[in-house]
Amino acid sequence: MLRFYYRMPVLLSALALCSCTRESDLAAAASGVSSSESVCIQALFCDGFEEHVVGELPHAPWSEEMYNSGAKIVISGERVFSGKKSMHVLAPKDAPRRGYVAIHDSPVFPAAARQMYGRIMVWLDAAPLPLAGSAPVHWTLFQGEGRSADDRYNSIYRLGAELQGGLGLKANFETTPPVRTNCRQHSKWVLPVAKWTCLEWHFDGAKNEMQYWLDGQELSDIHVVDRGDAPDSHCEHQDDLHGQWLAPPAFQSVYIGLERYDASSNDQNLWIDDVVISKQRVGCQK
Repeated sequence: MLRFYYRMPVLLSALALCSCTRESDLAAAASGVSSSESVCIQALFCDGFEEHVVGELPHAPWSEEMYNSGAKIVISGERVFSGKKSMHVLAPKDAPRRGYVAIHDSPVFPAAARQMYGRIMVWLDAAPLPLAGSAPVHWTLFQGEGRSADDRYNSIYRLGAELQGGLGLKANFETTPPVRTNCRQHSKWVLPVAKWTCLEWHFDGAKNEMQYWLDGQELSDIHVVDRGDAPDSHCEHQDDLHGQWLAPPAFQSVYIGLERYDASSNDQNLWIDDVVISKQRVGCQK
């Protein structure tokens, strides 16, 4: 069970944390601290939503970022990976929806401005299905974002899905106007439905790098450094950044939830649990 935790002095006996990673097992055993506790002690931020109120939005440092899209986010006890609570995102059918919460400040930023690792547990009930005669639905699970060096636009690094029945995972790079770049590289891997799944990310601003893992398996076909190189990778509006997936000089925000950019013929219910953000890889343990 992962309770709300940021890196600050705490009594270890008061921690009741998630089942996270085995990467720190040896060091943890030597210190007498369990590996799940040691992950959060070393992390910038951990939240299993146990300290939040059921039926309400998660409290600070999370901020609500739904922009009146019709999505809904509440703390729920209906479905959990660990503990008794998780965060539930509802994206109703029809119009595009933005069901995000975000962290813009401490304890994640500015500590993770140049390099950030993260992990979330997700449970999705169904893929978004397109309206009759429409293109496949494009949607996102999480993203890191920051302003460009010339302060003209936001650079956004994302993990999303599209194709393969709406579940084909993909790396996505997008910018905000006036720069209009929108790049994508598709994976052969799909997001499982109706089961808890571990997703990890690594964003490295100095290398223009994004890297992802699914249940501990690296998604090597969407490991992007500088620009997409897979046969099906492409960028819209190539002239703006000439195909480069240009990271911001400093990441300033991280968003998690479900943002759908197209209308869907069905609702999506997503549960998120055991969020960890760190300066080193977190890993998964089930």
